[in-house]
Amino acid sequence: MNRKFVMCGVIALGAGIAQADLISNGSFEESPLYLGGAWASLGGGSTAIDGWTVFGTGVDYVGTLWAASDGERSVDLNMRAAGGGIAQTFSTIIGETYEVEFDLSANMFNAPDGKILEISAAGEAKEFEYDHVAIGASAADPKWQRVSWIFTANDASTTLSFEGINAGAFGAAIDNVTVNEVGGVPAPSAALALGLGGLAASRRRRS
Repeated sequence: MNRKFVMCGVIALGAGIAQADLISNGSFEESPLYLGGAWASLGGGSTAIDGWTVFGTGVDYVGTLWAASDGERSVDLNMRAAGGGIAQTFSTIIGETYEVEFDLSANMFNAPDGKILEISAAGEAKEFEYDHVAIGASAADPKWQRVSWIFTANDASTTLSFEGINAGAFGAAIDNVTVNEVGGVPAPSAALALGLGGLAASRRRRS
C-alpha cells in the first residue's frame, strides 16, 4: 500500500510539469470591436484584437468573409499592401526552445495565387506561402493547414510577429495561434526527488 501511494504521488507531480499555451487570444475571438460585417480594417498601432498589436500597413480583422478555423474570427495580414501584421509579447526563458503553431490559409478573392507571411521571434524568422488556387481554398472551406515553427529565446520576454509580405491587399490568413515550450523537461522538484528517494528506500526495505 505504501509503495502504491508513493508512485501515485510521483505521477501527479510529473503531470504538473506540462507547459501551458503562452499566447493570449490566439484565435482572435476576444475584442471590444463589434465585427458586424465581413471584416474590419485595422491600422498600425491598433489594439482592437485583445492581446495583439497591429503594426505597419495594418491588417484585416475577418468575421464572415470566410470560415475561421477556430471560432468565428481570423486575420488577413494584408490590409492594403505588404508590411502589415500583428505581434504579441510574452515571457520566455533564455536558451529554451518554443514551438509556434498556427492555422494558415489566405484571402482567396484575388491575386496573387501564393500568399506569403513571415513569422519572427528572438531574431529568427521564416516565410510560409499558401497557394489558395493550387489548394482549392474557398470562403466556405478555406482549407486551413496547421503549421509549426520553432525558435530559441534569447531574452526574458519575446515578441512574436506575423507579417504579410506579398504585394497587394490580399494576403495570408492566420488563426488558432499557440506557443509552447519544448526545450526539455525541467529538473525534478525537491518534492519529486524526495518522493523518488522514498520509493527507492521502500523497495530496499522490502527486498
